[in-house]
Amino acid sequence: MADDTQTLELPGIKPPMVTKKRGRKAIHANAAARQRAYVARNGLVVMAVQLPEALHADFMAWLKFKDKQQSAVVAHLIRTQLLRKR
Repeated sequence: MADDTQTLELPGIKPPMVTKKRGRKAIHANAAARQRAYVARNGLVVMAVQLPEALHADFMAWLKFKDKQQSAVVAHLIRTQLLRKR
């Protein structure tokens, strides 16, 4: 280590080489920071909804059958059914 003043080098033994990390530098410290940045960048708000178990199971089966995401379906329903002009 560069700041180690206590350890002496042994004769005949070379210190290990320090290698550079390969690949692209990390932009975010961890997955949580990456998720926070995504939410902030896209202006998303987390919304919790409580549903009966049977309705949730039917909804999840429908999502899997249609290959859609929960957020997209709920946003579409709110936009087209609840916020429509009457």
